[in-house]
Amino acid sequence: MTFWIIVALLLGLVLAVLLWALLRQRGEIVDEVRERNIRVAREKLKELEAEYQAGNLDEEAFTQAKEELEQELLEDTSVAEQRVSVSAFGQRVGAVLLAVLLPIASLGLYFVLGTPEALDGEAVNPMAGNPHEKGGKAPTMAEVQAALEKRVQEQPEDAEAWFMLGRIYASLQRFGDAANAYEKVAKLTDDHPQALIAWADALAMTQGGRLSGKPYELVKQALEQAPEDTTALWLAGQGAREAGDYQNAIYYWRQAEAGLADQPEYVEELRGLIAAAKKMAASQGIEVEDPGSSVDLKAAAAGIELEVRLSPELKERVKPDEPLFIFAKAVNGPPMPVAAIRMTVGDLPARVTLNDSHLLRDGKLTDHKQLKIGARIARSGEPTAASGDLQSAEVVVETTAGKPVELVIDQVVP
Repeated sequence: MTFWIIVALLLGLVLAVLLWALLRQRGEIVDEVRERNIRVAREKLKELEAEYQAGNLDEEAFTQAKEELEQELLEDTSVAEQRVSVSAFGQRVGAVLLAVLLPIASLGLYFVLGTPEALDGEAVNPMAGNPHEKGGKAPTMAEVQAALEKRVQEQPEDAEAWFMLGRIYASLQRFGDAANAYEKVAKLTDDHPQALIAWADALAMTQGGRLSGKPYELVKQALEQAPEDTTALWLAGQGAREAGDYQNAIYYWRQAEAGLADQPEYVEELRGLIAAAKKMAASQGIEVEDPGSSVDLKAAAAGIELEVRLSPELKERVKPDEPLFIFAKAVNGPPMPVAAIRMTVGDLPARVTLNDSHLLRDGKLTDHKQLKIGARIARSGEPTAASGDLQSAEVVVETTAGKPVELVIDQVVP
């Protein structure tokens, strides 16, 4: 057990470092592109003004040249942000896949290349050394790559190995090889949507981040099977905008926005893309319709206001450092909580907000029309109810009602 705890901690540390390095630079890139475009435009504007003041341009020519410069700035900035956004979303896709695949790949390679039998103290003599003669060293990226390449040669029908190999190629910026690997995955999985999306993303990177052509077709193919997949919807919006189809770009992004309602940073980014698409359309005299946002970020952030207090009759039975759990359960569902907050008795009385950040699974609070909410002082220290624990009655609330909920801990679990 100690071994697996150490493994989990080390994997968590490695993931944290890799994800931070993968995602941290996007804002800097966007700012740099925007500032460079604006700086160049300002220099051109100064030249135009100098020509106008010198009498080399009449007022009509100056006005026309200025309008053309503004249009050029709008297009350059929008296209640059689009490319960065595609690349950034590819980074996010990579981050999600990395978080999923790194533990799987690490453990898989350990059981293939390592010494799992060493976990059994009776099975392997610790003094006998490593039977694989690896010297106790973890395999390098090159060794992992070589092992996977050998595996797909020996077992060409292994879709999981092809997918992991594609991720390694992508991390090495060998996007052409990554695309070929994902194409194999797509064929082996009957064009699974996730394989098509990964294939499209890799192909786009071979085109400098542009989705035109084959990548866009793959994304639309994925959407036919998974019309609510937010990654596919996001990329489809990018492809539509590149094709000048601003109307469908807005529709795709509004659908993606609805699916990402519990991630406000993505919603804000999508709204920026939609605003840019509207400006581009207007500058070209194209009329577009916007169905509007179905996401209320303020309401999602607000959550459910709770007032929790302990009955005076029970105050003498508890200690300030005893754990207090506030939980929310589905009204018609399994007894496991969908969200929880951990506090201590010393925090009472308390006013807290239960929101999406307290969820114990994917989704959002508003996925449930109603929730059962209660509070329990776990004298045993365990979150599950035990004899002698103190608890409140469970209150059924509407998740969008916006009314404060009072919880009074006044019962003893028999």
